[in-house]
Amino acid sequence: MIKFIFIRHGLTLDNESMRLSGFIDSKLSDIGKNQAKQTSIRLKNEKIDLIYSSPLKRAMNTAREISRIKNISINVCDEFKEMNFGDFEGLTFQEIESNYKEEYERLKNESFEYSFPNGENMIGFHDRISNKIDDIIKNNDGKTVLIVSHAGVIRACLSHLISKDHTYHWNFKIDNCSMTIVEVVDDFSVIHNLNNTEHLR
Repeated sequence: MIKFIFIRHGLTLDNESMRLSGFIDSKLSDIGKNQAKQTSIRLKNEKIDLIYSSPLKRAMNTAREISRIKNISINVCDEFKEMNFGDFEGLTFQEIESNYKEEYERLKNESFEYSFPNGENMIGFHDRISNKIDDIIKNNDGKTVLIVSHAGVIRACLSHLISKDHTYHWNFKIDNCSMTIVEVVDDFSVIHNLNNTEHLR
């Protein structure tokens, strides 16, 4: 059995302005910094054996708050970066619709197969994350693993753990600094807590 605790990073300036931020290093807002501190307090007495984090600053700064209070080092993991939106990094969907009409139509019509210009598509994104999750499961039986990452990454993890597929990616709502807990026993996953933000109130 392995227990996963998934934490999305705190609110960022790009989140506040509804801009796509995948590989770019969007900064935590003042609200996001406070969310990270509140989350670390919530996890103070939680059993955690390992901490993994996306290398992007918004995730790392959230993870550092937890690492500090738990006195556990952070394993930086490139596979847990958010999706690469390529040329559309930093744009809103309204700006994409207005300035890149053909690409916007392709995005709507091609769904999971759509590749952002100079970026990723959902299937490749899902594969890089699911391969890493499977590796962690294989090598950490009996442990509780905390992963601090991004909404898209956590959705991909959940879809993979539940269905071994990317199909359910958009079925999960993942708020900033929310906590989601999944236990995996003999390759069967059970969600114990989903998008919990009670600690932020």
